Amino acid sequence: MAENIQNILIFDLSIFSVILLFYFYKPKEINYMIGYRTKLSMKNEKNWEFAQSFFTKKWIITIPIILITQIPVIFGVYPKSILIISGVQFTILSVYAIIITEKELKKLN
Repeated sequence: MAENIQNILIFDLSIFSVILLFYFYKPKEINYMIGYRTKLSMKNEKNWEFAQSFFTKKWIITIPIILITQIPVIFGVYPKSILIISGVQFTILSVYAIIITEKELKKLN
């Protein structure tokens, strides 16, 4: 179980690092490799710039949610299904950020 906790914390730190990296260093040009890439976000420069900024801001808002729910893991109090809980949490927050970003992009067009 200790290995699972270590993996979760490494995963969380990796995600946070990438989010912060994209917050400070957004991709400037539309590309198929890096950044928030959907059909709508890649439609034009205005959409691209908005999507990069908006999506990373939504993810930054979710960081405290993840940290609060991971506190029991850090202090060694965790359910046996912590991997499932963390995976579901990550998926829900990712889908939330995508849906909200796409709704805002549709308002631009």
